[in-house]
Amino acid sequence: MKLRNFLYLNTKIINDYLSAIDGYVYNEEAQSIATSTEEAMKAGGGVKLVSGEGTHIGKTAEEITRSVQISDAAKFDKVFRYLQDGDEDEQIKYYEFLSEELFNELRRDDFLEVLVTARFSKMKELTDTVKKLNELATAFQGITDQQLLDKQAKEVVAGFSALGELQSGKAISCVFNFEDGKFPLVAYLDEDYFKCDQENFVGESYMVCKVLRKIQKGQSIKLDEIFDDIKKIPMNRQQRRNLPKSMDNPEMLRDVIKGPALVVVPIAVYQ
Repeated sequence: MKLRNFLYLNTKIINDYLSAIDGYVYNEEAQSIATSTEEAMKAGGGVKLVSGEGTHIGKTAEEITRSVQISDAAKFDKVFRYLQDGDEDEQIKYYEFLSEELFNELRRDDFLEVLVTARFSKMKELTDTVKKLNELATAFQGITDQQLLDKQAKEVVAGFSALGELQSGKAISCVFNFEDGKFPLVAYLDEDYFKCDQENFVGESYMVCKVLRKIQKGQSIKLDEIFDDIKKIPMNRQQRRNLPKSMDNPEMLRDVIKGPALVVVPIAVYQ
């Protein structure tokens, strides 16, 4: 059995897969454990033994039944072994890098285990940094009674904090890169399934994922577009004319992943 330290685990997907594999999902099971005890009984005096006094060992056996919780790690391991033992076309594939030939062979719904390095989107990295700066400034003012940020800096912090609030509750955009930086994998993480502090998530790890679609060479995907929701609102021609000419993110927040790349459904990230 491969021992894993999970950084992210989508338990809903795991339970869905187990229900398809076994036909049911269970969280507890009963275990029966046979135990035996030895009891020493001394004999002497009124009991006639060869030596006049001795000890007789008696054994008592009993069976104990206990209810145990099925761990998320055990559930994942069962799904992973199922994917390893499947038909050749359905078996999970392991990669530490991709070539153009391997990329072309990949198909939608392929399961992959990859060794990659994760980074969050530029939007999340910047808003998280500003949030920490604001917390530091507040603590500094409380200790020294001096303001670390001037009026203009506070306005900038407030603006980025508002952007962070807009992204709150949405899936977290994340890019997973192979060591050579080619064929990046784009994934959207559900905040509920992190198994560690998000600041400890970035770095090298293994990811098990399912291919959703390919981003071919010459194509690209934009992460965390601020005006993405506005673009989806039905508008007439006049309303569209009143919108800014450029609806792209500002340069510092622009995060464009160029193909060839993959968009994947993240199932587990671990070390």
